[in-house]
Formats: sequence, structure tokens, C-alpha cells
Amino acid sequence: MIAVCIVTYNQEAFIAQAIDSVQMQQCDEPIRIYIGDDASTDRTQAICERYAAQDERLVYIRGLVNNTLDLYRRIMADGCEYIAMLDGDDYWTDPHKLQLQVDFLRVHPEVGFVHTNGQTSLGSGTTTFEPVEGVYGANGSSPVNCTVFFRANLLSNELINRIEAQHFILLDYPLYGVFYQKTKWAYLPQQTAVWREHTSVSQPKTAQAILALREERCRMWKWLDELFPGQVGYSEKKAQDYLFTERLNLIYRFNDRSLVTPELLNSYKPDFWKQKIKQKALKNSLLYTILQFFRNLFA
Repeated sequence: MIAVCIVTYNQEAFIAQAIDSVQMQQCDEPIRIYIGDDASTDRTQAICERYAAQDERLVYIRGLVNNTLDLYRRIMADGCEYIAMLDGDDYWTDPHKLQLQVDFLRVHPEVGFVHTNGQTSLGSGTTTFEPVEGVYGANGSSPVNCTVFFRANLLSNELINRIEAQHFILLDYPLYGVFYQKTKWAYLPQQTAVWREHTSVSQPKTAQAILALREERCRMWKWLDELFPGQVGYSEKKAQDYLFTERLNLIYRFNDRSLVTPELLNSYKPDFWKQKIKQKALKNSLLYTILQFFRNLFA
């Protein structure tokens, strides 16, 4: 049994397309659709209930305490073998997506997690995304959630409880970080899904909100290092350098001087900048431009 895990909140404009893209799947493995609705206040509930009344495979649950993690608990209790992720504002484009991924895991028992290529919807069109295979970290890449497919036995109540206790803003990063240590991953180049890029918790549009998300990512990175010491490439210095560079980027991008800290000002010394320029992380035109911006700002 494949459990399709859909989390939604106030997505009346998108949820029907997400469900339709699951219902069009042609797969020899039975499918059950779990929708966790975080107490939507728009027509999302009515749309989901209409689909549930017409499709006995659809399980609609509203008002869970911790939406995604509680859905995982329900899926585990129901004994599903595989889990496919799909956010309520995204959708699948390939009717054979699930068959493609379940076939791959059947042939490769050593692999527990498989994701694919897809497209990012930017409102005016789409662009192809292609994750960097084998890279996972604060400044690396992670799989796009709507393409993820994994074995349910990677989950455990202990793992879910440990993640829940951290009160992370986002759950896919720490969860997939654990999976990355526990099993082999695979990436398939087929385009199977569209990820909508618009303002949300995972896609903020203000400098302060983006910086808060970067800081949260480092907290997750540190948590993974505590679980798997020395295996995730974390150090306090790496985290500080990452956040420093991100802060510079955001100040320049948004012209937001509220992000300028005393620490940053104190570090504005010729020798410091010469050292930074030599670092690989700053060897690109954008960050050279950022440095020029700071020279003019604090000259």
C-alpha cells in the first residue's frame, strides 16, 4: 500500500488539482490518500470532503495537533509500506510517477528513498529543477518535497517524537536528513511534479523571514550533528559563516539595513574582507557586488 501524504491549509485554489493528480496515477500498488487539513478557514474543507465522499481511498482528517507528524502516525498505524509526499498546493504531472518509484524500490531493496526531477511554477511559467544528487546540508540541496517517495519503515514513533520535541518550523529537512544517514538515496531524472513557488512558511518573501528560516536550518543542521556526530559536516564556524554570508546577501538584495549587526560592523576591516574574498564562497560576481555595496555603505 502506498500512502500519499498531503498536508494543506487554506489552499482552495490548488487542493483539487493536487488530488486529481493523485487520482490519475496508474499503479499496480494500492493507493490510499491521506489529507491533513490544518483547520482551513476557506473552502478547502468542503472541497476535500466532496472528494472523500466520491473516493473511498481518501482519508480526510481535519485539525490534527501536528499535521504532518500526526499523519505519519496514522499511516504507520494503518500498515502502509510506502509513503509519497505531496503538498496541497503542488501537483504531479506524470500519471506513472508512483509506478516509476515503487518499481525502482522493488528492484533496489538497498534504497529506501527516491526523488525525481520536476518543475518549479513561478506564476508566469515553469522552470526545470534538478536537485544535486548526493548533497544534503545547510548550504547544499535537498529534494523537492512533492517528488519524494520512501519506505514507511524508515519512520518510527521514536523518530517522530524526537522531531516533534524540537518544534521545527519545517519538518522535511530534519526528517530527510535522518533518512540520508539511515538509507541509500536515489534520484530519477524524469520530471514528475510541479512545485508552486509563492509566499508560504517555507518560501518567505521578506529579508527578516528568510533570515529566520536560514537560522532555523542551522538549528536543524546542529540537531542532525547531535544525532550523527561527525557525519553531517556541521561545525559552529561553518554555521556562523553560512549565516554571515546569507545576511550579507539579504542586506544587499532587500537593501535592509536593519539586518546590519554590531558584529558585522566590527568585522568590517580591510584584512577581513581580503580574507573573505579569497574564500570560495565569495568567488562570484554577486557577492563581489555585495562587498562593493558595503564599501560604499560604510566608507
